Amino acid sequence: MGDKPGNGAHRQRAAGRPAGTYNVWSHVRTLKHTRRTVITAASAAALAIGGGAAGLAYASHRTVTIEVDGAAQRVSGFFSTVGDAISAGGITTGDHDLIAPAPESSVSSGDTVVVRTATEYRVSVDGAPTTAWSTASSVSGVLDAVPSAGSVAIAADRSQSRAEMPVGADTVHVAADGTTTDVTATAADGASAILEKAGVSAGPLDRVAFHRGADGVTLRVQRVTRGNVTSSTSIDYATEERDDDTLDKGTTKTVQEGAAGSETTVAYQESVDGVVTVSAVLSTTRTEPTTRIVANGTKEAAQPAPAASAAPSSGSSGSSAPSDSGASAPSGDDASIWAAIAQCESGGNPTTNTGNGYYGMYQFSLPTWRSVGGAGLPSEASAEEQTMRARMLQQRAGWGQWGCAYKLGLV
Repeated sequence: MGDKPGNGAHRQRAAGRPAGTYNVWSHVRTLKHTRRTVITAASAAALAIGGGAAGLAYASHRTVTIEVDGAAQRVSGFFSTVGDAISAGGITTGDHDLIAPAPESSVSSGDTVVVRTATEYRVSVDGAPTTAWSTASSVSGVLDAVPSAGSVAIAADRSQSRAEMPVGADTVHVAADGTTTDVTATAADGASAILEKAGVSAGPLDRVAFHRGADGVTLRVQRVTRGNVTSSTSIDYATEERDDDTLDKGTTKTVQEGAAGSETTVAYQESVDGVVTVSAVLSTTRTEPTTRIVANGTKEAAQPAPAASAAPSSGSSGSSAPSDSGASAPSGDDASIWAAIAQCESGGNPTTNTGNGYYGMYQFSLPTWRSVGGAGLPSEASAEEQTMRARMLQQRAGWGQWGCAYKLGLV
């Protein structure tokens, strides 16, 4: 197994010589120059020996193998702990990386040190976003590294430019479009392979995420739609009533028909599985409603003019001259008055014909009878017709047409 690129340059290893020995040989050559230097070096060596065997062991030369994410390299030098060996190898580690044995542990020649680089992941714990560090090489391993008893989710990597992280679970539940399908996954299967096995396709906008729950690992697909949505609402029209003195009271007329208005809104919306999660109004157009106008008549109806009373005539009931006292007479519609006149004029007999030129209940002369529309002799007409034509005569000429009217006080 070779070193990572750059490790040899970092240590400036001399060609053909073991790592960690270059400085020793250089130091020996320096000792040849002066006796004083040799004496000083010897004194230092004596001090080191006098310090005890432990001190000499601490500075002894070692060679170990350091494996970083599957790539191994040999590191030689004067070090006694795992952390020193990692430093001597020019390897940089982070606070979340896995190092075994621990950095403070002692190390001996021939030992192997394992380093696993931790990666930061954006995960969701019970719906709340958070950060998790993990050295796992599978999705399930990352999910298991999050200390939570609830639901933990991580977005699936669907990038076309890099390999997908394998799921690392034997069975994966694929949930999409309201159904769940169980898929048996291999060690190398990623999200795309599992979706293909389940017969589920995911669009570029869809959300695909792994979830860890009580029933294992679930690959959930949520459908995402984005775009502009147009909606319209109707606005009811109002009704206005106005008085109109040109219309008869109690009547109405529609002056202007009403029309409903509308409000149209264009909004950008984003929906996840049919639920709107983002909505922003882009424009609003409003059409005002048209008011309905109704006219209510206030004009009073014209009252009929009272019938004019004819002046009384100086003759008898056979005369067509009007009476001058009819204005103060009772109404001609009073049946009891007509019965009294008939009784006085003819004894109430509609067939009366005495031969004196006057006929019937009300003693009509033929010219007077015919002037109110009668035909034939009055005595040959029914009592009802005689009374009707007598009323017509009274309305036209007054009560003075009958002599009995004077006796009855009608004139």
